[in-house]
Amino acid sequence: MNTATFTNLIGAVTGRNFSICARLNWRETAPAGETLEPDTVYFVGMTLPITGRTVGFDWKTPKHDEKMLRSFITAFTSKYREPDPDTYACYEGGNRWEAMTPERREGAFGHHSGHMLSKQKLLEQVQARFEAPEMEAALNRWGFYETEYGIGIFCFWLTASTLNAMQKMRQYLAAKGLTAKEEFSDARWVYRFRLEISKDMHRGILGQFND
Repeated sequence: MNTATFTNLIGAVTGRNFSICARLNWRETAPAGETLEPDTVYFVGMTLPITGRTVGFDWKTPKHDEKMLRSFITAFTSKYREPDPDTYACYEGGNRWEAMTPERREGAFGHHSGHMLSKQKLLEQVQARFEAPEMEAALNRWGFYETEYGIGIFCFWLTASTLNAMQKMRQYLAAKGLTAKEEFSDARWVYRFRLEISKDMHRGILGQFND
């Protein structure tokens, strides 16, 4: 899985400016390579603009590309810590979220876990991103990837944006005179366009689609 492409995709999916770094040890990271390696621990994080603090979580990639986005979303909703403004509604004065300075809001990333967005709220945010009209363009640019069998697209939810992106690929392949067998993966996390040519040729076809 191409690191830059997947980084752009998770940015669109979560609405956060995440980067993906190689995990060297419990406290050190380094820029990830061009390709995300399977079954490997990475640090997914971002730098807060005012305090410069880095926030994020460790994510272990799955063994197969088809599970990549599902695995990431599971880690994001389970491990990522970000303040939930609603949990400060009962406070008074400057302790209410609306009254906090930007510095205090960034400091709230270190508050008690009871103040963090729940797994359900994070998942609802991701689903809302998939349902947004602008997700179609993001999927067209970053949601497809080449495989040994052809081209796959992550379809965590079959929203209008996902279906439209799939249709655009279908039309693109037809315009190039290519016939693909179409199917869902067993777990239905990926929709496959099976061309059965070669991975290099599939990469070239996809590269032209993204141009």
